[in-house]
Amino acid sequence: MSKIIGVINYGSGNYKSLCNALDFLNINRIEVNSADDLLKSENIILPGVGTYGNCMERLNYIGLIEPIKKEVLDRKKNFLGICVGMQVLTDFGTEHGNHNGLGFVAGSTNIMSKSKDMSIPHIGWSSVNIVKNTPLFDSIENNSDFYFVHSYCVNVENNSLVSSFVQHGNNIPSSIGCENIYGVQFHPEKSQRNGLKLLKNFSKI
Repeated sequence: MSKIIGVINYGSGNYKSLCNALDFLNINRIEVNSADDLLKSENIILPGVGTYGNCMERLNYIGLIEPIKKEVLDRKKNFLGICVGMQVLTDFGTEHGNHNGLGFVAGSTNIMSKSKDMSIPHIGWSSVNIVKNTPLFDSIENNSDFYFVHSYCVNVENNSLVSSFVQHGNNIPSSIGCENIYGVQFHPEKSQRNGLKLLKNFSKI
């Protein structure tokens, strides 16, 4: 049985499309814009479209940074960060200056390495190479396609936390996981069947 998903609404551009995907899957969800909303959530999703610094600024403005840390680190609620929501799991990001992140995963978020054969930003469908078993990818075939839109990528200190890579000039982490904390660089809400399956999997963890 799926759990109640708390979707954090801090003004991210993909909030509505993510909610539409969850509604299509008949997954119970609530809007989260306060600490009280987090208490009602069993699993938590942090969507993301925009910049690292803006995401953290908005979370700070609505007073959710410390409540998120309490629910995820202390109460061990399952957490999924999407795109920028995955990037801010790191200690800091360097997009338009240095910005502190949530610090759930040791590492940083930096601009992708340039290549003459690969454009930045990375936009479109790309296959994901799954390198580690995780509940997110249950019943999803390796090298399945997901939809990406990003110019920055995570660099984690512990590579064993990376559960999948995408090839775009270099191998770039496309998903990470640490205990009850998950992150995906791609947009599952825009990734059709594979993305819907991943969201369904997260709702059951």
